[in-house]
Amino acid sequence: MSEALTLDRRSLPSGFTLRLVAKLAGEVGPLLICFLAYDWWDVFVATGAYAVATLLSLLLVWVTLRRVPVLPLVSTALVAVFAGLTIALDNELFIKLKPTVVNGFYALLIGGGWCLGFSLVRRVLAPAVVLDRAGERALTWRVTAYLAALAVANEIVWRSFPLDVWVLFKVFLSLALNLLFALIHCPFIRRHRVA
Repeated sequence: MSEALTLDRRSLPSGFTLRLVAKLAGEVGPLLICFLAYDWWDVFVATGAYAVATLLSLLLVWVTLRRVPVLPLVSTALVAVFAGLTIALDNELFIKLKPTVVNGFYALLIGGGWCLGFSLVRRVLAPAVVLDRAGERALTWRVTAYLAALAVANEIVWRSFPLDVWVLFKVFLSLALNLLFALIHCPFIRRHRVA
């Protein structure tokens, strides 16, 4: 197996596995519920189910970690706003725009923060993982570029394909890309981790 995909659990920080499971459940659960609701009903029921499941996943994070990190809190608020607009205005456009706005917002926040001397990557990873300056800078720009690419990809998919294709893209392809991005960066993080 290549170095990029091998993972030595002993090299992981304390509590990392629990945080990872909580994060994955918080990300995967609402998407699967959204997909099932869309498959059984329509985009509006799916949007409401997604919003409720996202709120419940935030509760799961709080129960698991006894704190609510700022990023999931902001993401949940954005989900609530876009879901509310979709349902209240009976217009699927808003839920289609949500990934573009969220990913674009985080790309600007992370990249712009670095330019202004604030490292959001450091805040998110600490205290479990501390990177050297070069690693922190490289990871910041990689995450910024990745999120910007996801925002652009979402725009292309929802504007060019039917709703069914966009739902599959949002639920399955985006999730797979996120996992792949994280796995690819595990060796990078190990290389730049400060002991």
